[in-house]
Amino acid sequence: MQAQEQDPPVIGEEAQQIRPMQSAAFRWLWFSTGMTSGGNLMERTATAWLALQSGGGAFAVGLVFAAHSLPSLLFGLAAGTIADRVDRRKLLVVVAAAVSALMAFIGWLADRGNVQVWQVVVLGFAAGCIQVCDTPARQALVLDTTSRKAATNALALNGLASRSCGALGAIGAGALIPLVGIGHAYFAIAAVYVIGGLLITPMRMPRGIRVTVAHPPFHHALRDAGRLIIDLPAVRILMFSGIAGEIFAFSFGSALPVLSKDVLRAGPEGLGTLNGANSIGSAVALVLLLAVGDRLRREPLLVSIFIAYGASLVLLGMTRNLWLAAAVLVVTGFCAGAFDLLQQTLIQLAVPDEQRGRAVGIWVLGLGSAPVGNLEMGALIGALGAPGALAINGALAIASAAGLAARAPAFRWKLRTRSSPD
Repeated sequence: MQAQEQDPPVIGEEAQQIRPMQSAAFRWLWFSTGMTSGGNLMERTATAWLALQSGGGAFAVGLVFAAHSLPSLLFGLAAGTIADRVDRRKLLVVVAAAVSALMAFIGWLADRGNVQVWQVVVLGFAAGCIQVCDTPARQALVLDTTSRKAATNALALNGLASRSCGALGAIGAGALIPLVGIGHAYFAIAAVYVIGGLLITPMRMPRGIRVTVAHPPFHHALRDAGRLIIDLPAVRILMFSGIAGEIFAFSFGSALPVLSKDVLRAGPEGLGTLNGANSIGSAVALVLLLAVGDRLRREPLLVSIFIAYGASLVLLGMTRNLWLAAAVLVVTGFCAGAFDLLQQTLIQLAVPDEQRGRAVGIWVLGLGSAPVGNLEMGALIGALGAPGALAINGALAIASAAGLAARAPAFRWKLRTRSSPD
């Protein structure tokens, strides 16, 4: 019988110097992240098209995305607390099994025909309730398998797998839906999630970097997670900037199905292309951040990315050609990927190791503001159309970034001045 691959013990300074891809555990996590993210973007593309097919229009798409994001607001802190108290590997396997079963059920329901908007909303909420536990456990595992010193590179590599495979998943779903139908596309999504869960099972944690913590009662741990927001200004600032980003920037995804169908006249294939271009841009951002490493201060870089994010949405609202829109979305995806990575890195580094799961839970709590953004975007699209809605939210994202820089000095670029002699 072949021995299972296990990392060598890493302690002291050696643990701090470990490179992410030298860790066998990180490699298994990396492959699982890629497969799971491919399933996520396939699911997002298929669900957006299913919502449009159900006859609800632009507001239905926003409502479905809002329902999918709502569990992040309701259960984000709890999910992060759970991730600090259980075997994170087993938790990811359970999540993969549950979400794959749900995708298969949606496929069966779609094959029967006559899917109603309310059904898509309920199923989107159910999927969000399951998947809310994935992010805190997966992101905390990134540092579990490497080290705090390698945090930026490890999170960037994990994000690169996520965005690259997400692009393939989105494009694949766009091609698959007209070929085999929406129901069978969901069966394919279920299979992708199963593979993502199976890739976690061979994972063995590196010896020497496990942290043993005496766990307080769950309600105390949950209370402590909330105290992080109150007691740590860095965590609080990051959470509020994340909320602004979710409402005014990341909500652009609700506009893409309508942009593809009504403005660009491109159908599901066009929607897959747009989602794929967004993911490609995110992958490029992560590659560049890997190259830059820690040579630039993360806080002002976050503000700069936020401003560029809003500007790209304004430009996207002005496009009337599929390939031009895809090119703009590469820039938008670049900003989205960089914004996410910087947020995740900064918030994990702002707390002790034993609270990293809860820190990511706070970040997920910020993601819970997405329903507000999705509903706001859906309402704006209904009133002004997709181009007008994108322009308004892009301008609001720029204003939010400027406000962040004005209120928090750490998020400003500081010019070096030559000191003059007395």
